[in-house]
Amino acid sequence: MHFKREIPVASGVYRPLNTKRYIVTTMGGFWPVVQKLPDGRLGVVTRDGDFHIGERGRLTWLTSPDGGESWSHASVISDEGPDNRNPAFGVAPDGTLVATFIKADRYGSGQYDRSFDILTPLYMCRSKDGGETWTKPEVVDWLGPGQSAVGSPFGRMITLANGDLLMGIQATGDPTKAYVIRSRDNGRTWIEPTLIADKLNEFSICDLGDDRLLVVARVDDGQALWQTESDDGGYRWSEPHAIPGIGPQEHPPDVIKLSDGRLLMTYGRRVPPYGVQGIVSVDDGKTWDIANKLFLVGDGGNRDCGYPSSVQRDDGTIVTVYYAWDIVDDPRMGVHAAAIHYRPEDL
Repeated sequence: MHFKREIPVASGVYRPLNTKRYIVTTMGGFWPVVQKLPDGRLGVVTRDGDFHIGERGRLTWLTSPDGGESWSHASVISDEGPDNRNPAFGVAPDGTLVATFIKADRYGSGQYDRSFDILTPLYMCRSKDGGETWTKPEVVDWLGPGQSAVGSPFGRMITLANGDLLMGIQATGDPTKAYVIRSRDNGRTWIEPTLIADKLNEFSICDLGDDRLLVVARVDDGQALWQTESDDGGYRWSEPHAIPGIGPQEHPPDVIKLSDGRLLMTYGRRVPPYGVQGIVSVDDGKTWDIANKLFLVGDGGNRDCGYPSSVQRDDGTIVTVYYAWDIVDDPRMGVHAAAIHYRPEDL
């Protein structure tokens, strides 16, 4: 069964922007990651079951048969806990769905305790039937035998032209270290951890074509957005540099390449008005049109919001999924994930 609920949204500010917004899930929806599935549906991996921090958190799965308007009930990928959270999600070349996450085993008497000195393994579940069933969580030894500790995976995995499936990892440490790891067997094993840079976290990987990759990331210091590039499929990376015009509370990012060749970057806006913004690049990220920011969502109830994830449908429509606590005009909404729909010609 699927449910369709459209809710009003006013997008624009800098210039009018025609959008529609549909509820993906309520009473949850943290950190959603969306992908187009081989059968034409959209799929989202997200988290519900508890507050932003809570040991009952579970990883869940939702699908849309009509391009992101109607959405299914949430089904459980993993609820073994404690606190299954921070998903990354990909579609392997053979159609296998791959979801990775961590279990934040840092609770005492039900309370999150940052003093717990516990390394967090990277867990993975896979589905070969379009998300109907998922394998039990297994630890991914991405740094070699017995070496699996991470800060978190993040965001949308991408598949390169050669079939490599790439995933972003932020590794525990001071400073945080951003890695890209890859799978050549449809997500069964993960190899070749490559350091992107220090001090980067919560980053998006975009395939520019011809072995060129772009990473845009939140930064440990200042929490603005920086970017770095690779011209060899992700083995070597340029020196990271800041994106001008992005504020210290505008993060984290998601970047996709549209069918017309432009890049679309969406990111959370964690200062009033709370929500999701976007910017466009016509030169593969060398410059960004900061003067014409897109205001996609501006009615979030507080700064715990954003984490957008976008796909472009075959008909050209862009679907950006995000989460927020409440809506200004409807504070009873609570935590939820929603999907914004808009057209590239309106950008």
